[in-house]
Amino acid sequence: MKPVPLHMILPKGWLGEQVRLNSEGFFGHLTDISEYLTEKNGWLRWDMTAEEFSAQTGKPPEEYQSFGWEEQPYWLRGAYRLALLTGSKTLLAQCEPYFKAVLDSRRKDGYFGPECLRNIRTRTGPAVDIWPHMIMADVLRDRYLATGDERITALLQAFFHYCLTLPDDQFIPHDIYENRFLTWYPWIQLHRSCDMVPVIWWLYDLTGDSSLPALAKRCTDIWAGTPCPDADAHVVTFAQRFRYQAERYPQTKDPEDIAASKRMYLDHMAKWGQMPGGLYAADETVREGKRDPRQATETCAMAEIVRSFTRMAVFTGEAEWFDRIEDMMFNSFPASHTPDYSGLHYLTADNLPELDDRDHDYRNKGSMTRFSPFQYRCCQHNAASAWPNFASALFAETEDGVSLGAYAPCVFEGEAAGRHIRIDEETAYPFRDRISLTIRADSLFSLRLRIPGWAKDVAAAVNGIAVPVESGDGWLTLPVKDGDRVDLQFPMKAYFREFPDNGGFVCLDRGPLTYSLRLKENWIPVGAKADRAGRIWTEYDVKAEPPFTFALDVTQPVEVTETPDIPLQPFTPQSAPVVLTVRGKPLSSWKIGDDNTIEPVPASPVRIEGDLQSLFFVPLGCQRARMSCFPKLDV
Repeated sequence: MKPVPLHMILPKGWLGEQVRLNSEGFFGHLTDISEYLTEKNGWLRWDMTAEEFSAQTGKPPEEYQSFGWEEQPYWLRGAYRLALLTGSKTLLAQCEPYFKAVLDSRRKDGYFGPECLRNIRTRTGPAVDIWPHMIMADVLRDRYLATGDERITALLQAFFHYCLTLPDDQFIPHDIYENRFLTWYPWIQLHRSCDMVPVIWWLYDLTGDSSLPALAKRCTDIWAGTPCPDADAHVVTFAQRFRYQAERYPQTKDPEDIAASKRMYLDHMAKWGQMPGGLYAADETVREGKRDPRQATETCAMAEIVRSFTRMAVFTGEAEWFDRIEDMMFNSFPASHTPDYSGLHYLTADNLPELDDRDHDYRNKGSMTRFSPFQYRCCQHNAASAWPNFASALFAETEDGVSLGAYAPCVFEGEAAGRHIRIDEETAYPFRDRISLTIRADSLFSLRLRIPGWAKDVAAAVNGIAVPVESGDGWLTLPVKDGDRVDLQFPMKAYFREFPDNGGFVCLDRGPLTYSLRLKENWIPVGAKADRAGRIWTEYDVKAEPPFTFALDVTQPVEVTETPDIPLQPFTPQSAPVVLTVRGKPLSSWKIGDDNTIEPVPASPVRIEGDLQSLFFVPLGCQRARMSCFPKLDV
């Protein structure tokens, strides 16, 4: 199973609206907003010295590395992928100077990119910081797949040869723990050393360069003995790191490498991920005793873990990784941005009724939840990769056809398994339970369809004729031909999900969606600033109107109400396509604490006097101010 290139996918409906808003919101103007994307940054001015940088910007020479580091490759990756999905000529035009500069920057020894990354300081001496190059290699692969520009493969091949020539202490230095804060840059590239391995193997398959497996082994061997004691504590690093042992599998063919990555993910989530929406409690890092649903996950981690889930699906062929992709992207990621994508925030939590710049019970203090286009450095530049990462999980090429891993309204068209195939997917999933696929193809092929892990009594038909669904492995495989229509139905039943390992609280699920108490959100403008082009951008705090603390009666049936239509932007409280009604009682003793954060969910069950009342719930991704985890009512 191999994900298809993004330029073969055309998002429609609600998904098309997400990528459009993302590309036209603040991210589409980030070159005028971000201080890291000026014409003086190190990826455009790759040959600039630190002294020249200081003279031209007025900043100290030691800050030069920050202006030629991860922000520009992060931005380029998101911008180019959004451009491929939307056809935006504006974004493509913004990307072109970076691709030209990258190709122009190739040195005789194979190095490319900012000169300032060649000589970073570590405890044991100078090293080359190749972490930003790992991100750039990722987007260069996309560029090659879309254009066939052979200068890209030549550049990457030369750079990987250059990496092979570097001594260990300059390539990815290990020995940084005795004095880690000499600089934190080598800490990042050490902990994320395997992120360019997928590109190495892709280039090997393309060129047959026999030296490349040695570089892949060099990157993955770093993690063979897990020499980094705190690697999995960092929220984003874990999102990338858990799959690294599996990255050894193409070379070792040892199933234990895949099994080890699966165990790492499941063990981590068993402790820190006992909450809905695919989140895990790591507001920068995990913290002992802080794993309840008010703890948050960084937006960068959402984008990166979807990439890791897709990679694990490639290794394992297991449908459950796509369940996890949908969980993150449908339930958590939409809340990380304003509905119009004019701003984002750093941290998102399942119970988060007030978003502002006050200190909360997070490791990082101050403005972590306020919506702004100007803040949050890494997320500001990287978050736009999330929807493209989701889109890349929709379709994959198999040996004899195409598989559908995740579901959303879209069109796939391109060459796969030696055939030209077009699949038109009409659906309102995840808000509705039906999916229709219209097939165009020049010959018979195998269509492999994921059956979600939560789905029961699944129905499938080809040209109106029912077919048996036996999906013990999570997949339904059908032979299809030109003109066929495939219909799927995944019946969605609402139910309460309990978290016995985290105090016994419950959340409310239906199909792939978790639900939040429907809250009235007060959007409070807290300042407006102009970007370099003179556009005005507003920052917002968001606060829910109380009451928002209740205990739920899980013995009562859940009522389901679906709206007649699915709006293009369904991820707001007002436009929620589904409303669930449950019964509960107010819990006035549960409140926002002195640390400006909602208190942990009280232990279940809770006894409360008084009458039951109806409570209305909407999809969790619709609420920015959100409450999704509640104690059970003692009845």
